[in-house]
Amino acid sequence: MKTVKKLVAACALLCAMGSVFAMGAKDASSATSANRIVSLAPANSEILCAVGAYDQIVARTDFCDFPAELSKKPSVGGFDGKTVSVETILAYQPDFVYGTSGMHDFLKQPLEAAGITLYLSKADTVEAVIAEIRKIGKITGHAKEGEAVASTMEKELAAIKKAVSKQTKPTVYYEVWGNPYMTVGNKSFINGIIQAAGGTNIFANVDGDYPMISEESVIAQNPQFIIIPNMNGETKKSISSRRGWSGIQAVKDGNVYFIDSDVYSRPGPRVIEAIKNIAGILHPDVTF
Repeated sequence: MKTVKKLVAACALLCAMGSVFAMGAKDASSATSANRIVSLAPANSEILCAVGAYDQIVARTDFCDFPAELSKKPSVGGFDGKTVSVETILAYQPDFVYGTSGMHDFLKQPLEAAGITLYLSKADTVEAVIAEIRKIGKITGHAKEGEAVASTMEKELAAIKKAVSKQTKPTVYYEVWGNPYMTVGNKSFINGIIQAAGGTNIFANVDGDYPMISEESVIAQNPQFIIIPNMNGETKKSISSRRGWSGIQAVKDGNVYFIDSDVYSRPGPRVIEAIKNIAGILHPDVTF
């Protein structure tokens, strides 16, 4: 039961951390006021802070913990319909609610009735994350800051891609969860991170964001690198102890890496940091 609860939480967290294609109760792109913002996802809060809209945030979620000063903001609770209520959100008198498509659609009708702009988003590419930053900068009255952040990210992304362009692209297995096995498919922005870093996601041909896969399929693909979020509690020993995994090339070569789950799972300003980290793992001899 604990394993199931952890899996559900992990899936919800991945969904709630997305941000990129805007839609809403009122057309967010034409919003004229975003002075009192309730942010309902960690990536959203990071974007707001990056473009200079920290002072406009009136409430965030329990999971919005970066940058550290967000802890000073009151919390509306979790990020899904079971842990955050319309009443709690309205209590902060927002004029702009920054949520996630698929997770916060239930807010559309009540917020529309209250005349509050709802911005729902979903990330699927690194480029879309950058586009979102520009858009949120404009909406919040920080167009110059948003443009500066986005432009810097684009330059860094281009530099990384250029540096790895002539390198071989090693195969990578990214494990979202291990019981049952869940990875990243071709619609996950993490797939884009792996590609930008000069790697080949072994499940890039699987349609979807975070598909369930079999243990046998991982073994059959024989990846050269294995990357696992640190929240899963795995170790190199536990990975090599899995049935049949000791023969996987990544395990034999010691190329099993554990990464900061927050940096990699949040489609926000730190996505370039994630790409640099993976590029450094896959291509240690290349200077970025």
